[in-house]
Amino acid sequence: MKYFIDFEATQFSGEVISIGCVDENGREFYTLVKPAKMRNLTDFILELTHISADEIAAAPTADEAFTAFLEWLDPSRTADFYCYGDSDALFLLRTRRHLKTFRAQLGLSMIRGGLYDFSADVKKHFSLKTSIALKKVVAYYRGGEVEQTHNSLADAQFLKEVYEKTRNDTVKDCPFPEYQRGSNLPKIKKLIRAVKGNVRLEFTSYGRAADWVMSEQLSIRDTVNGKTKSKVCSRIITAAEKERPYCGFDWSVENPPEGETMFDFL
Repeated sequence: MKYFIDFEATQFSGEVISIGCVDENGREFYTLVKPAKMRNLTDFILELTHISADEIAAAPTADEAFTAFLEWLDPSRTADFYCYGDSDALFLLRTRRHLKTFRAQLGLSMIRGGLYDFSADVKKHFSLKTSIALKKVVAYYRGGEVEQTHNSLADAQFLKEVYEKTRNDTVKDCPFPEYQRGSNLPKIKKLIRAVKGNVRLEFTSYGRAADWVMSEQLSIRDTVNGKTKSKVCSRIITAAEKERPYCGFDWSVENPPEGETMFDFL
């Protein structure tokens, strides 16, 4: 059974706050998810997803949500999960550590074990040099602009639509020439990496890396302000230069591969 799935998550810590899924027959699953740390919710994510803090606070926990998802799956057939982009796998990894019940862990692990990034197939289908936003592909097939509300169920429905269209479509001339050249896409100047065991995080600026550290690594008792962010940036730079850990992670700063653009990391 093919399942098309999408997650919305907190901005820096990457905890899942909604699950949207539709199977190949059109059955749908949707739930909000209360993160382990409500303080990780940002105004940016709430505005982006059109979800209120009150709705998230009243939502099922991750244990409850992934248990319900497990029970929704068709147990008689092998499950293959399709996502779009590499963010969803990271969201699952960051949420898994907060799970306490076996059935929730089983539900999440089933997704991770059968997760397939379909964006690579789309890139190959249209002979693109860089990855393309899902809504652009949907707009192409529908023949007009579409609005992406960053609702996980709506994005899962988008993905199912694109999967079905590309399976029955032959492309002669690429309709996205700007994604073949990549010349008009913003270039990444630096790539900041944080590695701890099997966990590998990438940031496109020191500021983004510092935001993540302040959100995920600093104690709630710590004072966080503009000066804090400046200090965190300095500590990241020092850790990378002197090859010593900071907040339990090994840091490095690299120039991205020639021609890499922001789309390759979104």
